[in-house]
Amino acid sequence: MLTPAQRHFQNVMAQRRGTQTETGDFTAYEQMLYRLRLDKVKLENIQSKAAKAAVKQSLITSYQGWIDGVLSADTGLADDVITTLMIWNVDAGNIDEALRIAEYALRHKLSMPDEYKRTTATALVDEICDPVLVAFNRDPRVTPIDVSLLLRLDAMTTEEDMPDLVRAKLFKAIGYSLRLDERTLESALAYLQQAITLFGNIGVKRDIELLQRTIKNAESKESTISALADIASDDVSVKENTPARKPRLTGKNKTKTNAKIKTRTGKTTA
Repeated sequence: MLTPAQRHFQNVMAQRRGTQTETGDFTAYEQMLYRLRLDKVKLENIQSKAAKAAVKQSLITSYQGWIDGVLSADTGLADDVITTLMIWNVDAGNIDEALRIAEYALRHKLSMPDEYKRTTATALVDEICDPVLVAFNRDPRVTPIDVSLLLRLDAMTTEEDMPDLVRAKLFKAIGYSLRLDERTLESALAYLQQAITLFGNIGVKRDIELLQRTIKNAESKESTISALADIASDDVSVKENTPARKPRLTGKNKTKTNAKIKTRTGKTTA
């Protein structure tokens, strides 16, 4: 982990990169590339994905000054360090930080290092969505990351070129996340329909059918509740507007009433 002084030094060197103030045969960027190569060697000796993710999380902190400096300088210079750290943040579960770097990388059209063999947008969507879909296959009731992050990813890659399968995976991940909230079922359906339109074998046909049935049943239930509420309202209105009936005389009450009439008129009521 960097000390505050080391982090500040990285930040300053990153901001000076490409300017006349950067001097020396071994530039700050070359130093960071060298460090990155050494760290990649460490990772190559680890087979477990979970263990690699944990190591990447610990390594990322030693580059934080460089990340902050590059984003602050906003020069758009080619930078294999920053794009690699974008993916490492994804692997470590730091999706928000990865998207912060991605906004910079996509805006300046930075390329990924050769080892990734994909465009920046494609690599980003693949690396984020693949684990999300694996998690949903394991338990479809729990979303592995906040849907707002997936929607943010969708927004920043809308204009980017990528294979239909890759974008379909993003739409599938968003659809699966949105269907967990009954308030966003229709939006979930729309994303799943977009996914299958882009790539027919994306594996959401059954999900779409079930979601359509759920939405239809919910609408039918709401319609029934609304109708019952209207009937209840009409009943109350009828009762309020109906004149009260005079009570019918029976038994002792009838005898007393007849006696009063006889007293007043001198006649007995039959």
